Amino acid sequence: MAGASARPLNFAVRRLRKRSAVLNAYYPVLIAVVGFIASALLTERALSLLQAEAKAALVDSSRSTRLLNLLVIAIFAALIFWRPLVAWVFIGCSFLALGVRSVFRLRRLGLPMTPSRLILAGNTLAVGGIVACALICALRTLQ
Repeated sequence: MAGASARPLNFAVRRLRKRSAVLNAYYPVLIAVVGFIASALLTERALSLLQAEAKAALVDSSRSTRLLNLLVIAIFAALIFWRPLVAWVFIGCSFLALGVRSVFRLRRLGLPMTPSRLILAGNTLAVGGIVACALICALRTLQ
C-alpha cells in the first residue's frame, strides 16, 4: 500500500525536476526577451507621442544602429562556435556600448522630453536584459 501511494509522488517530483531544469536552462533568455518586450512597448508609446517630423528623424538616425546590431549579432554567431566565453563577453560589451551610443543619439535629436525618456527607458531595459543574459551565460561557461 505504501509503494502504490509513493508512485504518484515520485512521478510528480520527477516532472517538477524536469520542468525546473528546463526553466534553469532558459531563464537568461527569458530575461532578455522581457527586456525586449518592455522596450518595444515603451518605444511604441513614445512614437505615439511624437510628431511626424520627429518620427522621421528618429527612423533616419536609427538606420546605422540597426546595421550595427546586425553586425554584432553576426560576430557573436561566429564567436559562439570558436570561444563561447569570448562571444558572451563580446555581446554584453557591444550592447552596452550601443546603449550608451543611443543616449547620445537621442540627445542629439532634440526630441521632446517625455518621448525621449520613454525611448531611453526602453533602450535601457533591452540593454539590461541582454547584458544580464550575457553575464549569466558567461558565468555558466566558466563552470
